[in-house]
Amino acid sequence: MARGFNYAPGASDDVEQAAAPALQRSRIAALVQSRNAVVREVLAARSDLGLGQMATLAHDRSAQVRTALAANPAAAPSVLEHLAGDRHVPVLVALLGNPATPPDVAERLSSHRKSEVRTAAASRMDGHAGGSRPTPIARAAPVGESVPPQA
Repeated sequence: MARGFNYAPGASDDVEQAAAPALQRSRIAALVQSRNAVVREVLAARSDLGLGQMATLAHDRSAQVRTALAANPAAAPSVLEHLAGDRHVPVLVALLGNPATPPDVAERLSSHRKSEVRTAAASRMDGHAGGSRPTPIARAAPVGESVPPQA
C-alpha cells in the first residue's frame, strides 16, 4: 500500500471498527491511541466515549479529530470548555454548532478575533435566545381615541 493511503476512510479495518456500534470499551481505548487520524476522528464522534478518552482526543494534534469531538453532543461540558480555547476556526465553529455547548461559551466566543467564529457565536446566541426574548407589546391608542373592538 502506498504511503498515506492507509489513512483514507475505508482503507483501514480500524476505521470500520471505530464506527461499529457494538464496540467494546477496551477496543475503543486501544483505538483512541491509533496513529491513524481518521480512526481517531470517527471515535471522537461516538456517544459512548469515557471522559478520559474525550480528554485525550481534545488534545489531539489533528484539528479534524478535535472538530469531530467539538461537534459531539455527548461530549462532557469540561471537554467543550477546553475546546473553546482551540486556535483552529473549524473546531470553534463546530463547538458553537453543538447543542450541548454551554451558553457562556458562545457568549465568550462572540468577541473572538475571527469573524467566522463571531458569526457562529451570534447565530448560536440568537437561536438560544428565541424563548427568552421579550414579546412585543401592542401599542396603545393615544389618550382620547377609542380602540375599535375586534370581531
